[in-house]
Amino acid sequence: MSHTKKRPYKISLISTHGTGKTTLCFEVAAELKKRGLKVKVFSEIAASACEQGIPINENTTLPAQMYIMMQHITEELRGALRNYQVVVCDRSVFDNLVYMERRCGHQQFVRDFMKSYVEKFPYDVIYKLPMVGQLMDDGIRDAQNQEFQADIFDRLNKLLAEMKIPHRTLPKPTTELRREWADLIVKETLEGLEHASSHKEKTAA
Repeated sequence: MSHTKKRPYKISLISTHGTGKTTLCFEVAAELKKRGLKVKVFSEIAASACEQGIPINENTTLPAQMYIMMQHITEELRGALRNYQVVVCDRSVFDNLVYMERRCGHQQFVRDFMKSYVEKFPYDVIYKLPMVGQLMDDGIRDAQNQEFQADIFDRLNKLLAEMKIPHRTLPKPTTELRREWADLIVKETLEGLEHASSHKEKTAA
């Protein structure tokens, strides 16, 4: 008899900074919790790293970015260990890699590790937020440096293509509050959970 625990349904929101990922994370998590699901959500690790005096943005270092990446992975794994049904990630390991390589250059050993990690602990869906409208100042990243924001976005798209990472780009919002993004992700998450449950029942039968 197998005692393997069912892994959580894991989604990630990716993009450059200032596109509203953190707000969207908590909106999605709140809606899923209203439906009785056990949900883990965590915001970008760079925030707590910055509070600890760890350099980010243009002053970051390879050890700093490795720390941020490993802390992010720790939070993802904590969701599985504590039997959450859904894990909502503000960022993925891939956008962390983009910030690392922008400052520290190409890191093949990290890319190889990331590829192996996501094969073993996959994301069910990665949603990429488009870079549209007024970017938000999250108080962490440099929102005044538009070149920085645009470069991260371009590098992220390039990395996703190079590593052949499956993802979905959210449609351009039709409302200022971007409410349709949360509605779409919640709907697809519920469908994904239902499909996984149905598949498990058929396999057991």
